[in-house]
Amino acid sequence: MRRGPAFAAGLCLLAVLGACAAPRVDSPVPVEELTPPQIVAGCCDRAGDYPDWMLELADASSETMRQVGLIQLRPGRMTDQPEARAALVGALQPLDVLFFHSDNRVSGLLIPGQFTHGAVYLGSEAQLRAAGLWNLPALRPYQAQIAAGDIYLEAVDGGVRLIGPEVVLDTDAVVALRPRGISAPATMARGLGMMGVPFDMRFDATDDSALFCAEMIARMYPAADMPRTAVLDRETIVIDGIVAGALAGDLPFGLVGYVEATTGGGARALSARDLAWDIRLEWPDP
Repeated sequence: MRRGPAFAAGLCLLAVLGACAAPRVDSPVPVEELTPPQIVAGCCDRAGDYPDWMLELADASSETMRQVGLIQLRPGRMTDQPEARAALVGALQPLDVLFFHSDNRVSGLLIPGQFTHGAVYLGSEAQLRAAGLWNLPALRPYQAQIAAGDIYLEAVDGGVRLIGPEVVLDTDAVVALRPRGISAPATMARGLGMMGVPFDMRFDATDDSALFCAEMIARMYPAADMPRTAVLDRETIVIDGIVAGALAGDLPFGLVGYVEATTGGGARALSARDLAWDIRLEWPDP
């Protein structure tokens, strides 16, 4: 997939920054002959290793779980890496999908997988004007908000909303995917049509009266047919399954880039193979 010059320049910058970061730990599994689709094959097909009784307890204590999930333990490492953020944002196009690895949040530690939250980049005013999307009827009510910098759409506690990069990029690592074969006006209208829908603490992908982040994204891109996972009496959507499906070529998304900020104050742009292994190692065979 072609990437813009901004991302290429960003990779060079991150390579320099990465020289100051701690070296990446190699997987103990020989991987030289494996492709990313082979690495992620068969992963992400369950809702973590939580027993049913624990999931039932979480259902019964949804308000407590909500409050616990809102706890932030520290700032995301991307907040201290303006170069990494600039490299990422400079590569984005309207309606790219972002997924976040956030060990700085309790929710990121409780939800299974490498990626535990997602958002859609709607685009800057300049990008939307250039794409002929700025005057869409669905977008007009939000023009002032987007012009002020609230250019990401996400489903969080409080409901579906627009938010700025200082909030959504308060994280440790980000992968960006680009949808293929979509109608941008229809996709934008579907997304903005969900504004204000409350958050779904049951993570039930079959109930559109409340939405969690991956469900919102699935409803924006219905042709992608996101993989579903059975949990108790419902179906949910595991974010790692979306990213793995993109790597495997099973879902209509291409990889834009994968950026990680490190504990040592550095940052690095990682490969599709790194991305595949980061996901695979979160989902060992049962």
